Amino acid sequence: MSDESLHPWNEPLAHALARDRDRLPHGLLLAGPRGLGKNAFARWLAEWLLCAAPAANDRACGHCQSCQLLGVGSHPDLHVVQPEAVYKSSPGLLARYALRYPPEDKGKDSKDSTVIRIDQIRALIEASQTRPQIAARKVLILSPADTLNTNAANSLLKLLEEPPPDSQLILVADRPARLPATIRSRCTRVEFRLPDANVAGAWLQVQGLSGADAERLLALAGGAPLEAQALAGSEFLAQRETLIADLEGLLAGRGDPVACAGRWKEIGIERCLRWLQGWLGDLIRIGVPGSPGALHNPDVAARLQALEKRLDSKALFRFSDLVGRARQLLGGGLDEQLILEDTLIRWTELRTA
Repeated sequence: MSDESLHPWNEPLAHALARDRDRLPHGLLLAGPRGLGKNAFARWLAEWLLCAAPAANDRACGHCQSCQLLGVGSHPDLHVVQPEAVYKSSPGLLARYALRYPPEDKGKDSKDSTVIRIDQIRALIEASQTRPQIAARKVLILSPADTLNTNAANSLLKLLEEPPPDSQLILVADRPARLPATIRSRCTRVEFRLPDANVAGAWLQVQGLSGADAERLLALAGGAPLEAQALAGSEFLAQRETLIADLEGLLAGRGDPVACAGRWKEIGIERCLRWLQGWLGDLIRIGVPGSPGALHNPDVAARLQALEKRLDSKALFRFSDLVGRARQLLGGGLDEQLILEDTLIRWTELRTA
């Protein structure tokens, strides 16, 4: 197994599961914020469960037939389902296995699906009814499981209610609340939490970031190390200036929220809304005397203070809740551009609050 499959802050979770290899519940829900390595953890878990002779350090042996086949993407007992848009844009082992379960009846001109569809779940259920071919069990991974559409979720429920023998179902979710309660209740939840800043910062420095850059990017990423690493490999620090300038301009009555939304879309809607939540959190902290906690954007504290003076605190709290709801809607089949446009239009309304 490759060392990249398990991050240091997730080692305690891995060790806890490893103690119960033969007594794991049929369904596991890996839940927690984006950027904590849940998919890597799911890969580790699959490797470890399929291995014929796992090592004492909670790792797969790397030498048995299962390990060899899994590493090249051809293990018959590992099944992965992802939305089409995810496995086409995400490199890695899980995406290679997800190619086995594409959505059916897709027109040539239709967009890549951003949800897990019922035909994919039906194909997974059919595959789960067969006996394992090589390993002692089959491993079934859904990621992100919170993109299941309603029909797919109902179909998956049947698999949870009548689990096939010798199988392990692993659901990965950034937003587990979007899953039906009937599915959540039939899975044992494995909670992923933000790591200690020192642990996350040390890992980022091992990845090649300086201590100062690691600290700044980790703050912008809300403490999520993998998101901070992704920001380091992008132009987000320069792009953030566009976001701040747009917010300042819209609040002053300049600019068009629809045009701003077009610029934000190019940066990435999820990334922008996630950053916006952190920015709003900064504004709220600055406006509350004695408020604890470090800022997400400490290097632009002066601009935050100037902006906060122009905002009503109650309206700011309401808008922060609105952004949180907007993020929850992403990936659910609604037009994300319209969600972003509506969010920025609502921001302009704060100038009269």
